[in-house]
Amino acid sequence: MKTILLIAVMAISLHLTAQLSGEISYTTKVNMHKKLPPGERGERMKEWMPEFSEFKNQLLFSTDETLYRNVVEEEDDNLLQEEELSKAERRMKWVQRRMAPANDIVYCDVKNGLVVEKKEFMDKTFLIRDTLELAKWKITGEQKEVSGMNCMKAVYIPDDGDTTKIEVWFTPEIPVSSGPAGYGGLPGLILHLDVDEGAIQISVSNIVMRELEKGEIKEPKKGKEVTQEEFEEIRRKKMEEQRQMHGGRGGPGRGGPPAHR
Repeated sequence: MKTILLIAVMAISLHLTAQLSGEISYTTKVNMHKKLPPGERGERMKEWMPEFSEFKNQLLFSTDETLYRNVVEEEDDNLLQEEELSKAERRMKWVQRRMAPANDIVYCDVKNGLVVEKKEFMDKTFLIRDTLELAKWKITGEQKEVSGMNCMKAVYIPDDGDTTKIEVWFTPEIPVSSGPAGYGGLPGLILHLDVDEGAIQISVSNIVMRELEKGEIKEPKKGKEVTQEEFEEIRRKKMEEQRQMHGGRGGPGRGGPPAHR
């Protein structure tokens, strides 16, 4: 009976809110210690690398399109200059700011099943086009309230050989098949996402329902078009070059959660 009622609620929600639009603020929290190498090298890196990097994001959404981007906080520069901060604290804040993918954008054409990611790396801009896959989630039946909205839990079903663990909470009350960082494919907007048991968490912080102005959501057009595999290979080679230039001492680069659809 509970399942039947839930399906009925979702169907009513889809009908009544067919023209919903607005903006959602998210906070991304990355556990940078989780991926460090084991042993003495990893322990040394922990001394100068903060355990967590946090940055703000914004999702503009309509029933047909979404646009996800990083929000640069203006007070960061002032914080870095505060005299009361120790050298180590200023270094930590600098690393946290560098980790935020400042100008990256994820555009989703929900209606036509298209996602376009704009990524900046080593002063170059890349465009990665892909399709939204709709059949890689298992809805568990678990429910809870997130930011005042009724949500359901879903877990990502990876391809063979993929060990990534992803759990999300989505709300049928906003029937847009999308979410943060290009994740989507569910009958409702994703409000909370967890990758690899806390390695990356993206949580909603504010929801504003409003009519979007024309042009607020735009598909990114400028950049070199590459596949996800080509981009990862370019990044791998450049990072290896950086390590060799610095005598094998790699450093953190800009980054964000991979967009699994």
